[in-house]
Amino acid sequence: MSASELYQRIVLEHSRAPHHFGALAAPTHRAEGANPLCGDTLHVELRVVDGCVAEIAFRGEACAIAKATASMLGEAAARLDADGIAQLEARFARVIGGDLERDDTLGDLNALAALANYPSRRKCALLPFATLRAALAGTAKTTTEGEHR
Repeated sequence: MSASELYQRIVLEHSRAPHHFGALAAPTHRAEGANPLCGDTLHVELRVVDGCVAEIAFRGEACAIAKATASMLGEAAARLDADGIAQLEARFARVIGGDLERDDTLGDLNALAALANYPSRRKCALLPFATLRAALAGTAKTTTEGEHR
């Protein structure tokens, strides 16, 4: 299977039936995120225990890339603290920026490496990370505006 086919299959699977979609019963952290470039909005809720993500849920109106990334991020962020999330995001940004072909620690998120060829869509994939970071920091709202990757 080519990288392009893998990208399409995984993104479609996660955008059609996203994991962690919905709301948490008792979130400890939450944030709203927006990507003004394409109109995506996400609401992320977390349950943080001992500084680490124990549960994550998201909902909102977003493109397939943003939804798929949020879905995959739910798996990748489990049990990570803010520093671990920052490291995960940095590795992901290198992959979608074309600096790395793949990073084995990213799991399914590697499928989004095809975004190296579509710079305007990278902010769609970074919106879930920005919103997760905002939630962890206690910031109610965030945007991808001004993030240059």
